[in-house]
Amino acid sequence: MNLIRFALFLLALFCASEAFAGASFLEKMEALKAEGKMPGLAKDGVLLPRELLLDQLKKSANSEKVEVKDLLLSEEKGTVILVSHEHLDAEISIDFRFLDVDWPNRTVWMSYNETAKSASDTLLGRIFGTLAISAFEAASGSHVESKLSTKPYFTLEKDRIGILLDKIPSLEKPLSTRVGRTRLFDLIGIRRINTEKDRIHIILGPV
Repeated sequence: MNLIRFALFLLALFCASEAFAGASFLEKMEALKAEGKMPGLAKDGVLLPRELLLDQLKKSANSEKVEVKDLLLSEEKGTVILVSHEHLDAEISIDFRFLDVDWPNRTVWMSYNETAKSASDTLLGRIFGTLAISAFEAASGSHVESKLSTKPYFTLEKDRIGILLDKIPSLEKPLSTRVGRTRLFDLIGIRRINTEKDRIHIILGPV
């Protein structure tokens, strides 16, 4: 149990420090708390608030071509809403659900479904924009597939995305943390990930 509590603390601390990488520890904690972005500890895992996740999504994904507009989380699913300016302005909704966790291979599996519509404010613009989006998607594939196929820490299988945790540079150090001669996360790992109202619940346990 002490190892599990230590793992929870380590994960919560890592999530908090990622949000304000340049600030001191106390400054990070105070800033996260004030903005409602402080990760929480549950008896079986870590709770990541929507505000923290949305902030991190915007920092990692926002560019001249793509803007993260919102993140919706419920017990049924999560939805990321993007605005793409790549070929024409389009609002893209990506619904996702967490599936199984293959912890020995440090892989989290998710299903996803993507829809797009024109971001134009006019009815005529939405109609012709949606037609253009449909034609473009038919020719080039989905937004998710085109964006993730170049990332080494994602793998795509039909309508599933695999997140390869040990390929993400910022996770290499936490996943290699040792207790004595043993790597902590060889003993304790992610058992399940659930979306809940305005947060994601990471459930840990012995593996």
